[in-house]
Amino acid sequence: MGSLGKNISLGLFLFIGILVITPGFAIRTHEEDPELSRHLEECHAKVTKRCAIEISNSIYNNNTPSEYCCRKHITTGKACHDDFIKLFVSKVPKDKVAFVVAKGDQIWNQCAATVALAPVA
Repeated sequence: MGSLGKNISLGLFLFIGILVITPGFAIRTHEEDPELSRHLEECHAKVTKRCAIEISNSIYNNNTPSEYCCRKHITTGKACHDDFIKLFVSKVPKDKVAFVVAKGDQIWNQCAATVALAPVA
C-alpha cells in the first residue's frame, strides 16, 4: 500500500475511533440528513469498537475481518453497511471513492460468506 493509502487508512482509523467512542458523532457529521444520522446511531450500537476498527481497516488492507467481527457486521444489516460506506466516502478524496465502494462491497460479500460457512455457536 502506498503512502496515500496509509494516510487514508490512518485517517479512517481515527475517524472510526471517534465515531465509535463518541456518541452522537454521526448526528454531528450528518446534520443535513437526520434520518441517516439516526440510522447510523442505531447501527453504531450493534458493533463493538474493536470490530468497527477492524472492518474499516480491512477496506485499506488486503485482509478479511475476523469471523467474530464479520458476524457482528452482518448482523447490523446491509443498510447499516451501506450507510457507513456513504459516511466513509464523504471523508475520502474523490479519487478514492470508487476504491472505497468496491472494497466495501468486497468486505460485505466476504463477511456474508464467512458467516454462512461458520458453525452456529
